[in-house]
Amino acid sequence: MKAIINCYNIAKLNGYDFRIVFKIPFRLEDYLQPNKVDWVADYGDLNYSIRGTKFFNEMDFLTEDSWIGRTELVKNREYHCYSYIGNRQPKVFPESGYEWSNLYGELFRPTPRLQSAIDACGYDEDSYVAVHLRFVNALENFEEVTCCDNALHTEKEKTALINRCKQGLLRIKEENGGCRVMVFSDSKRFLDSLVDISVEVLNHDNIGHVSHEGDDASTLKTFLDLYMIARAKKVYRIDAPELYAWSGFALTGAMIGGKDFLTEKV
Repeated sequence: MKAIINCYNIAKLNGYDFRIVFKIPFRLEDYLQPNKVDWVADYGDLNYSIRGTKFFNEMDFLTEDSWIGRTELVKNREYHCYSYIGNRQPKVFPESGYEWSNLYGELFRPTPRLQSAIDACGYDEDSYVAVHLRFVNALENFEEVTCCDNALHTEKEKTALINRCKQGLLRIKEENGGCRVMVFSDSKRFLDSLVDISVEVLNHDNIGHVSHEGDDASTLKTFLDLYMIARAKKVYRIDAPELYAWSGFALTGAMIGGKDFLTEKV
């Protein structure tokens, strides 16, 4: 999402048509549908002209062919941008004046299936505060990663982390006048541990990481969580030395909804 919105900002700034080819590890159009822009494309729609097509790969950021920092496009070319993370998430892009949330809304709206899952949760927009915690492998073996070796090895360490995070949730609830607090996480163990405090969770049988090959149920669950975060009145990310500090999931949800984003350290 970060990469897509960054690229769309530049395309719109330059008066370019914008298309997305996103088929692996899932088909994006199975979960999000075009709103004001017909962005759905397939590999057969791409042009590979020697003169008319320009390729950009973020991994080439040390060369003049980097997409990073690019704002002006040559007219009548086709630009293919891939392997691009697009870490900028300003509320307003300084080079164009476009708002991040407005750009997202021009491109996307939930498919009927995703919208049905959102409606089935039974929560009105702005009726709760959303809190996200990214444990990765701190409490259980969630995924194979090379960037975050954060597994805790003793039950004492795991229990202490869980209790600190629960205290953080209670502080957030108190700071928001006892408002309903909905908790999102990649750890089933942590979500299951919340039965003794006054916070709420969605069904979490199908938690997965959509950067890897996964099934439809876990991908749908990820988009459901993202949109439920976007619908909150305020969004928090809990931060701790044992947690994955670089997770942008909660921030992206907040950006989609145009909501305030805060960090609670525990």
